[in-house]
Amino acid sequence: MAPAALTPLSLSALALLTESPMHPYEMYQLLIKRFKNEIVKVRPGSLYHAVDRLARDGFAAVVGTGRDGSRPEKTTYEITPAGRAALEARVTELLETPTNEYPEFELAISEAHNLPRATVIQLLTVRLAALREQLSVVRDLIGRKSAEGALKLFYLHGSHREALLTTEIAWIEQLVADLTSHAIVWLDDPDFDRADSADEQRAAAEAHADYFLASAPTT
Repeated sequence: MAPAALTPLSLSALALLTESPMHPYEMYQLLIKRFKNEIVKVRPGSLYHAVDRLARDGFAAVVGTGRDGSRPEKTTYEITPAGRAALEARVTELLETPTNEYPEFELAISEAHNLPRATVIQLLTVRLAALREQLSVVRDLIGRKSAEGALKLFYLHGSHREALLTTEIAWIEQLVADLTSHAIVWLDDPDFDRADSADEQRAAAEAHADYFLASAPTT
């Protein structure tokens, strides 16, 4: 049976093994220290399972076991040539090929018209506060890494997160402004007439379909 595609956690674990042989708990500590838990769901139990799967698939190999005092025995793993090839292939695929990650916020936005205008404005304002806080944390971490002399190549994901947050904040701010000024019609507007807007609704439905046809994977 061919090995399964690398999961995000397996990919992260395998990448750590390119640095040096490690045991799973050391991997866990490094992932947390490097804030990789912001982009990958990291749990000790699931990490141990992922490393065990890497070993069974031939992507990692046991190089030794040891015990620190009365603590449980630790198994140290190293990456294999097959593991390095699998890592490079998966990273190549993820960098090269856009995929639909089915973002929940995009779904919520597409159905926001089912809520009253005032409610949507309120909810988006709350979201903006949370996003600004996240952006502040990300910028603080990037600043600290830069001050420590860390190479930017090791925290590019932080720069990417900063760009995504900045863009989303700007987009929501404009949306809130448009909703507040009534630049966008809404279903609960007193003068909104569903019958009179039938043509507009059909056009919107066609545009909605065209968007998803254009963005659908071609393979």
